[in-house]
Amino acid sequence: MKNDELAKAWTTLTAQLTDAAAQVDALTEGRDASERAEGYRFLTRILVAMTEFQVEQDTNAPSLVQVMSPIRKFFVDNPDTLYHRATLNPALRYRIHGRRGEELYLAFCLYGLRGRSNCILSNICDAEMEFDDDGRFELILSTERPNGAQNWVQLDNIARTLVTRQYFIDLRQQPAELKIEPLDDIAPPTAPTVEGVTHRLRALSQSLVRTMKSTQLASEAWMKEPNTVGIDSTVEGLDSLFPTPDNEYVGGWYKLEEDETLVMEGRAPECRYWSVQLCSRWLESRDFVNRQIILNYSQVKPEADGSFRILVTHRDFGEPNQLDTAGHREGGVVFRWLLPSGEWSQPTFRVEKR
Repeated sequence: MKNDELAKAWTTLTAQLTDAAAQVDALTEGRDASERAEGYRFLTRILVAMTEFQVEQDTNAPSLVQVMSPIRKFFVDNPDTLYHRATLNPALRYRIHGRRGEELYLAFCLYGLRGRSNCILSNICDAEMEFDDDGRFELILSTERPNGAQNWVQLDNIARTLVTRQYFIDLRQQPAELKIEPLDDIAPPTAPTVEGVTHRLRALSQSLVRTMKSTQLASEAWMKEPNTVGIDSTVEGLDSLFPTPDNEYVGGWYKLEEDETLVMEGRAPECRYWSVQLCSRWLESRDFVNRQIILNYSQVKPEADGSFRILVTHRDFGEPNQLDTAGHREGGVVFRWLLPSGEWSQPTFRVEKR
């Protein structure tokens, strides 16, 4: 039994976790101890998340699982966004139905692997959908458009992941009601089999490796030029972080001494939503429950000419538009412009002694 495929899959998984811990140690050598501690915590978080996605979800009986939370984060999660995820089988047909809430944006994005790289296959947002007077809707996912379908997204033959996004300016707002179900007549899930669990453990191993690799490559690229605008939506490898095509992303890496502040100035484009937030080396949003690590457009106090001036700072200076580093000397800072229109320019970054 020790050499059967199930046992081998488990051995591979545990070995990859050990390798990932060694990567954390190597990446954080000579850096702040908190970064290493966060790295180990990050491994536990993605293990839990990917276990739910790859082991527990069933394409024949899908559910929309909440992806992010204050204690489960990756890929520069936006604290103002409610994400749900479902695992799909492109050979099947699915129906998503529900009712809009108080969200200011609702979208459904399909992703798949092309080779070993993640890619965006299709996306539909509320502006492209039809709703009844009560905000109810139906969205069909299938290879061919059914007769009479008002809202439809084509399932590419490599489609494996559906991510829904709801944006808010206040998380006390009521979210949309969303449900997913297969349209094909499928028997209920069977009891676990050796073959089935082996396949899922292998998928879990692959997800852990991809998540760790994508996180490492992105953060290392951002860290090369601190305190400058060094990333945007054209950056290579961005698709591996499961972005939405409705966003334009721009940002960089801050690196500040105790008496330094990063000053970010610019003018937001006309858009549905925008925000700026801080994240860790592991591309996790910082502690948004206890710290001001994100500001959206409703929270930013503009300058007299309509532009913004936002500070990334270790200390509270009693000024508007401050993002709290919580003592972290380094980290990522990312702007999101949602459905921007017209011409717009990147913000500027500069360091000031305070």
